[in-house]
Amino acid sequence: MLQTRPVSGAPKPYTFPKPQRLRVGGGTVLAIDVPGQQFAAVRLVQPSGGITEPLDRMGVATLTGESLEDGVTGDSSLAPALERHGAEWVARVTWDSFVTGVDAPISRIADATKLFAEAVRTPALRPDDVLRRRDQLLERFWLEASMASTLATRAIGGQLFTGRYATPLNGGPVRLQSVTPELVADFHSHSVAAVAGTLVVVGDLTGVDLAELGATVFGDASDVPAPTPSAPDSAPGELPRIVVLDRPGSVQSALILAHRAPSRSEIDLPRADGMSDVLGGMFTSRLNNELRERLGYTYGVGCRFDLRRDSGVFLVSTQVEAPTTAHSITATLAQIEKLQADGVTDAELSAVRESNTVGLPVTYSTARSLAAALVESVVHDLPEDHVDRLRAGFERVTADDLTQAARDYLHPRESVVIVAGDASQIEGELREVGHGPVVVHDPETLWA
Repeated sequence: MLQTRPVSGAPKPYTFPKPQRLRVGGGTVLAIDVPGQQFAAVRLVQPSGGITEPLDRMGVATLTGESLEDGVTGDSSLAPALERHGAEWVARVTWDSFVTGVDAPISRIADATKLFAEAVRTPALRPDDVLRRRDQLLERFWLEASMASTLATRAIGGQLFTGRYATPLNGGPVRLQSVTPELVADFHSHSVAAVAGTLVVVGDLTGVDLAELGATVFGDASDVPAPTPSAPDSAPGELPRIVVLDRPGSVQSALILAHRAPSRSEIDLPRADGMSDVLGGMFTSRLNNELRERLGYTYGVGCRFDLRRDSGVFLVSTQVEAPTTAHSITATLAQIEKLQADGVTDAELSAVRESNTVGLPVTYSTARSLAAALVESVVHDLPEDHVDRLRAGFERVTADDLTQAARDYLHPRESVVIVAGDASQIEGELREVGHGPVVVHDPETLWA
């Protein structure tokens, strides 16, 4: 017998849980008690990200993060040791952070954290293991770069920045090849083992000794502050411009329109993200409606901000059929111009508010998602209630705010359009787009 569909009620207000904070040795423990959550997320956040690498050691942070999984005895020993406690290793290196940790049952959190701490502080780092991990990263680099969208994304840094950001986070194939086991050991000793960091713990913390967990992870490591942000220089070259990464025979083109943006601390996130949602961040966005629904050029298009401590990037990305490449660019530019000129509608404003507020209880329903929010607050020096502040910002943002954000944060005449596709098919029409000069590159020479 069919039942009557329930009627949805008004959205319930959401407040992000208030974390506990305590100092343990040289580090800080930041914890959220979630009664009933029997699977915990434990994360160690250290300021040893890719931006801290010397230019002659690019990729050493990523390779070190990969090598820690070989554990204290080497040969990928950490994962099976953790599995005996129902735990899983976590490692993620970003431009601004070196994050490691475990997801584990609360009943085994002490044992799992001890294994994780040993792997971080005293890994074997056997030369053979490090070289094996390096070879795997190199193989993965070219495997992933065989996808046009990944290739185009990895080219953004070299088109917008000089210095470290000009090379991919993992160092790229040439730089990474020169990272030796000795350099990994040195980076680990000075930037990981000796740095206390912040320990994030989320789960049902009844009976959990947070001070003991902190002492296990921090040991005698020191309190090392994150480097002071300093905006990187821009890459040389005329703006705007179009860069073609030649992929002979490709029947599709991967498109990215990218330009520099403010850093995480400098941007008004509700205004910026709300505007980005209207342009290309939601399925009902203007770019998706134009390129997918009306023109039928793509399965989907998106845009977002990639925000770091010292700078940021705004990018629009999609994949289209090769013959539609040039028109896809002009259509995208036209939608940006229209948004800046005509502004945001009330219906779009309503969609932005609902998208960024109604679903928060689901967004932060797991230990992992709560831990991720705390990690972000540590990396970017955000207040502990930054999630609540974001929610409040979205609740009070207006259509005029989003319109002004489009004018403040979108700079198409300062952008680079990167196209991964068959230059012989598309170069001529791209020169007629009027978006600056067109330069063609062999992808294999990009990071040489």
